[in-house]
Amino acid sequence: MRTSPLLRTALFAAVLLLPLTACKQEKAEVAPPPPVTLTADAIGHYCGMNLADHPGPKGQILVKGQQRPIWLSSVRDTFAFTMLPEEPKEISAIYVTDVGKAKDPAAPDLTVWVEARKAWYVLGSKLRGGMGDAEPYPFAEESAARAFAAANGGTVQRFAEVHEDQILTPPAGPVAEGGH
Repeated sequence: MRTSPLLRTALFAAVLLLPLTACKQEKAEVAPPPPVTLTADAIGHYCGMNLADHPGPKGQILVKGQQRPIWLSSVRDTFAFTMLPEEPKEISAIYVTDVGKAKDPAAPDLTVWVEARKAWYVLGSKLRGGMGDAEPYPFAEESAARAFAAANGGTVQRFAEVHEDQILTPPAGPVAEGGH
C-alpha cells in the first residue's frame, strides 16, 4: 500500500508536534508556589508601613525571579498592583487573606491565604479597609462571600470580573462606624 506524499507530510508533522503539545500541557499543570508566611518585618509595597499596623485583609504577590513576596496592606492594593502598567507582570501567584475564616473582617487570620484568582470578592460593602478606603473582601468559598454581602451589602464578583474603575477610582461614600 502506497501513501500519498501529502499524507506522509501530514503524518510527519503530527509526529513532530506531538511532543510540543505534551510539553505545553505539562507547563499548564504546574502548581503555583505556596503563600509565604507573613513575618513581623513585612512592609506594604505602596504605603511603606508594617502590615501588622493595618487592620483588614492583606495580599502578597509572588513575582517570577524574586525570592521575597511583594506585600500589600490591602486587597485593594493587591488588585491595583495587577492593574497598574508599571508593575511587573511575570506573576507566579497572588494570595489574599480569606476573610471567611475570620470572626472579624478587620482582623482576619493572616495565616489563611487563598489564591486571589480563585477567590470570591464582595465589593461595595458598608465596611472599609485598613486605610479607610473601599475594600474588596476576599473569600475562599462562594457561600461565605454571599452571606457577608447579605449582612454588609455589596456584590459578589470573581477576580477576573473586577474592573479597574472599581479599584483605581473607588466610589466616595460615608465610612461605616468604627472606620472599618
